[in-house]
Amino acid sequence: MTAETWRFGVMAAALCLCGNGAPRATTTFQPTHEDFANPERGFYKPIGTDLANLTEHEVSEAYAHGYRLLYAQINLEAYRDSDIPDAVLAELDAAFALARRGGVKLIVRAVYNNPHGETDYRDAKDAPLPRVLLHLAQLKPVWARNVDVIAFVQAGFVGAWGEWHTSSNDLASPGNRDQIMRGLLDAAPASRFVQFRDPRYIQGWVPVAPLPPAALSTNFRIGFHNDCFMASATDVGTFDTDPKARAAQQHYVDLLGDVAPVGGETCNASDEQGAAPRTSCAAIRNEGRRYNLTYLNDSYYRQAFHERWIAEGCMAEVRQKMGYRIELVRATHPAHSVPGARMTLDMVVRNTGWARIFNRRAVEILLRDPASGRVRRISASGADPRSWTPGRDSAASLALALPDDLAAGTYELWFALPDPDRRLAGDPRYAIRVANADDQAHGQRWDAVLGAFDLGTTVAIR
Repeated sequence: MTAETWRFGVMAAALCLCGNGAPRATTTFQPTHEDFANPERGFYKPIGTDLANLTEHEVSEAYAHGYRLLYAQINLEAYRDSDIPDAVLAELDAAFALARRGGVKLIVRAVYNNPHGETDYRDAKDAPLPRVLLHLAQLKPVWARNVDVIAFVQAGFVGAWGEWHTSSNDLASPGNRDQIMRGLLDAAPASRFVQFRDPRYIQGWVPVAPLPPAALSTNFRIGFHNDCFMASATDVGTFDTDPKARAAQQHYVDLLGDVAPVGGETCNASDEQGAAPRTSCAAIRNEGRRYNLTYLNDSYYRQAFHERWIAEGCMAEVRQKMGYRIELVRATHPAHSVPGARMTLDMVVRNTGWARIFNRRAVEILLRDPASGRVRRISASGADPRSWTPGRDSAASLALALPDDLAAGTYELWFALPDPDRRLAGDPRYAIRVANADDQAHGQRWDAVLGAFDLGTTVAIR
């Protein structure tokens, strides 16, 4: 049986007469275990030492190898005592444009140093507080112009590697770090999270992590990045050496990950005497889920971690679970409607990933004429994909306003999660692919050109 035969023949078996007697189309979906890339999640690839020097080759090679996140440092080492030159700001704009053309998004971090090795960082230099604040003011319009390809902002600026320790200008003292935190939240686009390195500082600013509904309604924007993830009992100084204090900090990060992105990298634990890295599959499964891990460096520290996950056979699972993974479970909608009407599409979605979708995401229903192939895209209201909690099913009641000029006929329904930014909305590379299996018998399939999933149902417009 072909997909079209199912649509227009057997599909009648999926119709029901609901409360008002109007026939409705209902269908269910099967998940897939296929590994595929999606925006703003997963393993990232670090680029060279400076975003301003990003090349088209770096971007295209990363995309071809399945990376949709790149980590990019903004190297301010030469400008510790001066403004960032206009020419450098223009180079940053050009680099963001390369990312946009290449189908990737960036994790950005501004730094004043990039020490080689993990034992000589104590001599690293940063900039005085007034200079940091001036640099943030200069970067603010650059980040605003390029918000579409910024996934997350890491705080940076302070200390070695911008990791908020070992500052040469006392930037990590309470008063100074508070000013920089406020400056970062002001300079970073209001729709993007700023991730900080030290959970103790975050807990000082926000003593109680907000609950998910409150976090969405108040635009909570402070996240966490752990650059020695699972490397030792303290994650090499990330958490306290006192077991009781450490447990409280880890519990806080556990709760924070429910509402804000947690990412970072593993590391070489040689700086901590007696460190016992947690490198097993059991460890990454447990801590990836506990902390809602959204992304991780794919290049460092592979020897102890990534290679162990490959050897133990869980790497495919880690790749799939990191960040969000959205499945369609069930959909039901009216079988008939008229031009200009409001139509409701009730869906159940399931997030089998470790984390939420953290940046705003559009929801669209596509009406496709099977004869001509013409597609009408309709923005759907009534659901916020950021609220689709990991590990559970979520109901989504999508309200659609059918176009007044919609011609009579029978239309296929497709589901899409495009990027909400107008520059990326029409680019299917930036659409979220749902984790559902193609099912020819039920007319269900992913289309990479449309960036949408065919629900396998139709609506007749009269």
